[in-house]
Amino acid sequence: MRMAGLSLDTIPPIHIPFRFFNTAPWMGLFASLILLWGGDRVFYSQWNPELLGITHLLTLGFMAMVMLGAMFQLVPVISGELIPGGGKVATCVHSMLLIGLLLLVAGFYWQEWSLFRWAIPLLLLAFLVFIAALASLLLRRIGGGDSIYSIRFAALSLVVTLALGILRAAQYMGLGLSLPLMNITDIHIAWGLGGWVLLLVMGASYQVIPMFHVTPNVPTPLARAMPSAVFLSLLLLTVAQHPLLQALAMIIWCSAAFIYGVFCVRLLNRRKRKIPDVTARFWHLALTCLMGTALLLLGLYFGGHLVPEGIISSKAPVVIGILMIYGFAISVIMGMLQKIVPFLSFLHLQRRCMTSFELLKTLPHMGEIVPAPRSRWQFRIHLAALLMVLATAMIGAMVEVAAILMAVDFGWLGFTLASATHLYIKTSARIELANVPG
Repeated sequence: MRMAGLSLDTIPPIHIPFRFFNTAPWMGLFASLILLWGGDRVFYSQWNPELLGITHLLTLGFMAMVMLGAMFQLVPVISGELIPGGGKVATCVHSMLLIGLLLLVAGFYWQEWSLFRWAIPLLLLAFLVFIAALASLLLRRIGGGDSIYSIRFAALSLVVTLALGILRAAQYMGLGLSLPLMNITDIHIAWGLGGWVLLLVMGASYQVIPMFHVTPNVPTPLARAMPSAVFLSLLLLTVAQHPLLQALAMIIWCSAAFIYGVFCVRLLNRRKRKIPDVTARFWHLALTCLMGTALLLLGLYFGGHLVPEGIISSKAPVVIGILMIYGFAISVIMGMLQKIVPFLSFLHLQRRCMTSFELLKTLPHMGEIVPAPRSRWQFRIHLAALLMVLATAMIGAMVEVAAILMAVDFGWLGFTLASATHLYIKTSARIELANVPG
């Protein structure tokens, strides 16, 4: 494991990231239950209210929940500065995100748009509190190099995503805002998945792939060119109306995403630790889905006239969404949690033993905190769930099987994280007892 350039003296209390990590899987499980109840009709259209509820449970409830928790941990470690507010900010963000999300999903599921009047302010406040705390670091000269460079673009993309989401919610509530944007929803999705998610994964990967897999670093010119290209392409896609500029923006984004995928695969293939590693398999799956998304988007944009209109309007957007959300982002997150949770647990337990060094040899090693067989089963279940969800979206059958596999996927992760957390609490209590005088 390569630790160079990391500031392990500036880490927040472990309960800050763990509360986000332990909440996220159950939001995914909730999404699978909505899919199970909704049946075949869920994938009829990308605008189906149940599908929108599932999408937001996966994006806000799982992806954003883990990403925000990881940011509280990652930014201090790579920059050497704690995010201001610490536990108070984390508690505020976590609580408002969870309550706002559940109200939002209820609004979609029952088509009670009045619930958005409560959901949107809570979600907006959750992200604004987080962004304000994060911006106080990102606007200063801090360490972190290429990772922080990409994370700055990710934070800006999150702001744009939130603004567009609020405008779309206002339309649901019948406010009838007159806006110059041609399609708020599509641009909202582009900034959320193609901006915030991709750019944050890029920034994190510059640190975690070399750290956990002992690979070469991404060259700085490439590490900065890729997020710059992604952000500028989304900006062009948003403000430009000319078809040629729109086409150029699509080519730039797809090229940056594809190049990033190819380069990261090459990095992983050059890792010095050649022993089987399930997290590397998650990365390969995620990057394959990202490259597949880029190729599919290019094919549809420039060759969509060759495909029957009904397929493009109903199936293609759903398949692209599945590839980006379940195939790319969730695969990365599930894989990284297999590494981050045991690493953080052991690191914090090790620090608690600094006054009693003899206790160090009694600590559970990282392979006990998240056992390798459990991680391997996580990958198998996740791959099966992804393939079944894709098949279901394309052929419109076997939705119940896909929903059950999704439920097992997120339930297994929830059990793994809960077990790791329980082991940490139990070991921490034992260390505390051993340190009591007399």
